[in-house]
Order: sequence, then structure tokens, then C-alpha cells
Amino acid sequence: MPILRRENAESSEGYPGVPRATLVGAEHGAESLWVGHLEIAPGATITTHIHPDTEEAMVIVEGELEAVLGDERVALGPGDTVLAPAGVKHGFVNRSGEKAALLAVFPKTEFQRVTVE
Repeated sequence: MPILRRENAESSEGYPGVPRATLVGAEHGAESLWVGHLEIAPGATITTHIHPDTEEAMVIVEGELEAVLGDERVALGPGDTVLAPAGVKHGFVNRSGEKAALLAVFPKTEFQRVTVE
């Protein structure tokens, strides 16, 4: 059983002002799960997009975010979760003056991301 420590997670910039650390993925031995930790700086945006091939769950773990899901916009805080079905547009904006963070969870290790308006 692997123990995966946050400080050892590989990070990259997912979107401008949004570093993304892969907590669980194929590189860790996962066969059907991907979990990422995204930090959203004040004013930063996770561009509205879809995943045509999978659903995604996003759990807010810190701060406040405005979420887009389909045609709906809603303010979210710690403990709130967005479930985006495959093909449904979603994204986030941090309109607060504080950092926010979320966990993104996919039921597969590889997935497509398509930017939408």
C-alpha cells in the first residue's frame, strides 16, 4: 500500500495563478483514479471547460470560490463539492482577496479537457 505525501507531490501550473499538485495518479500506481490539489490565487481563474470522457468531483478545501456548472453560478466555501458530469461545462473564479484550494477527483488516470465559453 503506497503512502503518498503532499510534500512529495509533483506540481505544475494548471492555469495561470493556479499551481496543481498530483496527489494520486498513474505515476503512483493508480489504475483508475486521479486526485489533484489546486491552489487558486486571488483573482485567478480555472477556465471554463468540459471533460467529454468523464465526470469530475471538486471539493473546496480552503477559501471561497465562485463556481460555474452548466449555466449556474454559485458561491462556494470549504466542504462544498461540485460534481460535473461528463460533457457539462464547469470552472472557478477566486474573487476573494485570499488564496483558495480544491481537490479535483477523476475516476480515471487520464482524461481530456476542452476549453469552452
